[in-house]
Amino acid sequence: MPVQMQSIVMPIVASTYDDAPETIACQNVLDALNAQIAILDRNGIIVAANRAWFREVAAQSGDRLFRIGAHYRNDWSCNQSIFADVAPDAPTGIEAVLRGERSSFIQEYARQTDEGERWFRLEALPLRQGGAVLSNTDITAQQAIEALNRLREQHQRLQNRVRRRRRLAHAPRQSLRLLIEQTTRLARANTELQQFTSIVSHELREPLRMVSSFLDLLRRHYGEQLDERANEYITYAHDGALRMQSLIEKLLAYARLDQHRPAMRPVDCNDVLARAIGMLQVAIAESRAEITFDSLPTVLGDDVELGLVFRNLISNAIKFCGDERPRIHIGAQRRVNEWLFMFRDHGIGVSASDAERIFDMFVRGQSRRQYPGSGIGLAICRKVITRHGGRIWVERPADGGSLFCFTLPALP
Repeated sequence: MPVQMQSIVMPIVASTYDDAPETIACQNVLDALNAQIAILDRNGIIVAANRAWFREVAAQSGDRLFRIGAHYRNDWSCNQSIFADVAPDAPTGIEAVLRGERSSFIQEYARQTDEGERWFRLEALPLRQGGAVLSNTDITAQQAIEALNRLREQHQRLQNRVRRRRRLAHAPRQSLRLLIEQTTRLARANTELQQFTSIVSHELREPLRMVSSFLDLLRRHYGEQLDERANEYITYAHDGALRMQSLIEKLLAYARLDQHRPAMRPVDCNDVLARAIGMLQVAIAESRAEITFDSLPTVLGDDVELGLVFRNLISNAIKFCGDERPRIHIGAQRRVNEWLFMFRDHGIGVSASDAERIFDMFVRGQSRRQYPGSGIGLAICRKVITRHGGRIWVERPADGGSLFCFTLPALP
């Protein structure tokens, strides 16, 4: 083990043949240590050394170097010196300790011996009365233990890495299994929801039809006997039943979108627009709406579902025209891999706070009393466009009105 001493107090031994009691006692202490120790005076002269120093340093250096009375530095770089090749720069650090410029000097090095390569630690520590203690300690066992510990740490890190890789390799299989289970549960839940929607819608439509019929009979047979307020109540009830019936039909249309995948095939959007205008002919005539359009492209999609989008956007433009005559323009622009469709109107517009939420279910941007409706039409539009791989949004032109935009993938 290295000798760890700071400002060591030790009588300077004149030679190994000095028979003074204190010298003999000090020499006995030095000889008992396994470390190879030499004591230097303030000039660097070796004034004492233990048996290990003579055996391992002096003898291994040709048995004539590093003896009592020699200057350590003169012998350091000789060809036979055991330090010449392995620690050539050590004297610089030892000299700094002798001059008091450093509190210690330590250097570790490897050297070939009769037992093979071994590791040593060379240390220089100052003495309080001047000079220094120079020790050379075999730390091969310590190095082996440290190397073993490093190997153990590396082995542990390797094992941890292998375990992590095994977990990572197992994770995709586990994630895939969970994904399959969740997809199965979701598909089952969607099927049950669709069945529930169909059943509830059917069960609700019949009572509503009966309510509307009896309200018509009540007004027709007893209208003259009822006062104005009673007739007003009947009108409210009849309108409420009609709105409920329309809402159920819209909910059914929304739910049916999930019951089948869209039949993707080339669709001429000019034909889709023509059919939508034909189905809205009554509303167009009553509102005297002016509809203009550019030539539209052919896209890959489902003509029935795209027809829902065109009808809902045109119907909304007619409905929310305000006090002006509806003016609607429909166009399309080619982008890199998609078509951008634009439905421009000059109606009441959409507020900034409603620009996102109007595409949610049952969200209305305007009063139901002034603008009747179910609040489902734009939700259907978003669902259809999303199923076709596009997106839909609304913009607010500077000169008023609304600009509804959606994208559809272009044909290859």
